[in-house]
Amino acid sequence: MVDRKNPSVLAAMAGITDGNFAHKFLTEGGAGLVTIGGYPIGKEMIRASNQIMSRGRKEFKLISGEEVQGLISEINKVSIINRVILNLRLNSSDDALYIINDLTKQIESDLVLEINAHCRQPEVVKLGGGEALLLRINTLKKIIDVLKSSDFLVSLKIRGNKIDPSLFIEQINNTDLDFLHIDSYRTGIVGTDLELLSYFSQNLNIPIIGNNSIIDSRGALNVLRTGAKYFSIARAAKKNPLIFKSILKHL
Repeated sequence: MVDRKNPSVLAAMAGITDGNFAHKFLTEGGAGLVTIGGYPIGKEMIRASNQIMSRGRKEFKLISGEEVQGLISEINKVSIINRVILNLRLNSSDDALYIINDLTKQIESDLVLEINAHCRQPEVVKLGGGEALLLRINTLKKIIDVLKSSDFLVSLKIRGNKIDPSLFIEQINNTDLDFLHIDSYRTGIVGTDLELLSYFSQNLNIPIIGNNSIIDSRGALNVLRTGAKYFSIARAAKKNPLIFKSILKHL
């Protein structure tokens, strides 16, 4: 089961949060949930990742047609599968169906699948993945439907400054999402946009994971006070392996 008592989440960082990295934060670092990924799924997203790597940025390398084997290998390294979020870069429901068919055959434990509508790398966006999915709402809904056809929980990660919150809530309100993971950065706002998180928490009846600029217990508490059920940390966790323990002892 997802850990409801510990509201902390290690967020995805492409090329960094693999199975070994996440395992340490789960067993030693004190995180309630850990994300591995984002992993590219399908020929186009894999090609985009290869292009990104060619310009020197870290990425996860998967082989087209063998994605599930690579994912299973990383999931198993975490050891506590029911506290893992698997962040996936997808740009089509066909690729989602391919992944879900194979994953359900090999994983019986609880797992959260996270749709990456957050990546802004141009190679990904150009092919309709990452934050481009927010402009392809019908495709995004189809991906959600496909993933929800399994027994896995489904999360969607977005950049809150890329959408009209009221319109977006209307668009996804009838989906079966289990979590909405919001990077609440907004231009001109220093730190976390708490007003944005409050709006989503008050108007959407699914658990919110609040993300952006959380570096201490004060930041985490501010996020939780908006009504968000969880807070997530990415870059700050890379700098401080004990950041979750440090924050949680003050919550």
